[in-house]
Amino acid sequence: MSSCEVCGQAGHGLHFGVNSCRACAAFFRRAADSKWDRMKCLSRFCDERNYHCKPCRLKKCRAVGMSTSNFQHGRDAVQIYTNSFSRKRKLPQTVELLSGKPHFVLFHSSTLKTKTYVDMSLLMSQAIDIFKFGAEKPLVAKNGLLKLSYGYDCIKKREERQTIEKVTRKEITNFWEHHVLTTAKWLTYFDSFDRLEMDFKMDILKAVWHVWGRLDKMVATALYRTNNKDAKLSEKIIGNGVLTDISLVRVDSNWMSRYSTEQLSYFLNGMRGLDLLHLIDEIQNLDLTETELTFMLAHLCFQYVASRYGGKMSEIMEEFLGELANDLHDYYTKDRMMIRYSGRLMKLLRINKEILENIRLYRGRAEVAKVFDVFHLDFSHPEMFRDTGLM
Repeated sequence: MSSCEVCGQAGHGLHFGVNSCRACAAFFRRAADSKWDRMKCLSRFCDERNYHCKPCRLKKCRAVGMSTSNFQHGRDAVQIYTNSFSRKRKLPQTVELLSGKPHFVLFHSSTLKTKTYVDMSLLMSQAIDIFKFGAEKPLVAKNGLLKLSYGYDCIKKREERQTIEKVTRKEITNFWEHHVLTTAKWLTYFDSFDRLEMDFKMDILKAVWHVWGRLDKMVATALYRTNNKDAKLSEKIIGNGVLTDISLVRVDSNWMSRYSTEQLSYFLNGMRGLDLLHLIDEIQNLDLTETELTFMLAHLCFQYVASRYGGKMSEIMEEFLGELANDLHDYYTKDRMMIRYSGRLMKLLRINKEILENIRLYRGRAEVAKVFDVFHLDFSHPEMFRDTGLM
């Protein structure tokens, strides 16, 4: 075997057109396209026989005839290991990841579809009439919290249990109507609310009807499970006493979007309460009284209104919350003789907090839906559907 033409050591064979040793061949492979190719000598000790710096060694390689024209990329052992390791650690660079768009948004036709108009005007007129007439008088209850509790009990007694296997536009709009009118009626039992001007009342209703409905559905489902020991975990009350099996129910969403129900779940599971099913178990374990439930509903709604509107409305809501807190204190200490109730109260408020956090989570998703025109809905009162996931 002839000696290496670069360094004079024992050669290994023909590498890049020159008889060379393994070391010089490996060096040339790594250094040929590196910064050393453009640099001058870095050492005072380089001569025609010994090359102490990389630039001079690389020049010697080229001088004896080494060429990059026969490079076979991707065969370096270290590089192969590194690339293999990187492939295992990195997610595949799909178009969805590169563009930041879900595949069903990215690849769907951008052809606009005529929007479905949702007119809430008649419903708003009915709500105004409810506020004008107010609650039935006189109410035999000693404070605002107990009056709200009485009102909730009256409302729930009117609901009739029914089971459905398919949810269409008709059922969904019926749920909206039920929650709007029921929330309006319930609010009239609170004297402090009843004294507000009509504009304030309507703004509160437009904000809280779907928030009220979220907790109401959870509580109704918890009560159903308590009264029906054989109830399946997939069975859920979805509004106005309607029971359905969420694992089997069919949903027609063609009227609101060009995307499938499965694709829309990313935007609507918050409103449907499917992300918070674990709270149903907690509510069931707490075995809430009607007064505690009423406090949770009122606290959730008024806190949401305060954070949504701010300003004067926030001040009004703080007064409402203070009044209800005092009423709850009297209920625990006088009616139930519970001096130490802070632990139980914290559990109630933690459930409310998780619901509000879920609403904020889906607020961001609603912005995505708006950007990509996921829903083809046009509302007469769009402010009513903020934080529902639909806009």
